[in-house]
Amino acid sequence: MVSVTEMIGATWRLEDAIREVIADPSQFPDESKPMKEKAKALPHLLVRKYPHLSDIEHELRGIFETCRLAIDHNSISPVVAKAAVAIADEYREIIIRLKH
Repeated sequence: MVSVTEMIGATWRLEDAIREVIADPSQFPDESKPMKEKAKALPHLLVRKYPHLSDIEHELRGIFETCRLAIDHNSISPVVAKAAVAIADEYREIIIRLKH
């Protein structure tokens, strides 16, 4: 079973991957900003730099929103958490490959 902590970790790794490929810190929301703001900003910034990823922008937002809800409620359906972690890890790998 996937915990809220594991889901948060997967989301943070995804956020780090997005930040690395964009590589312009002035564009990012402050790391202390709420997850809701990051859910909108980070996928948008990624797609602005890599327009061919526009088809996954909505899904990336969903991952960040799911993480936000898990944090707010300190619980999440194990099925949703497992799916969110798997999707976050898969997209993180895609984003990491953009650097090469």
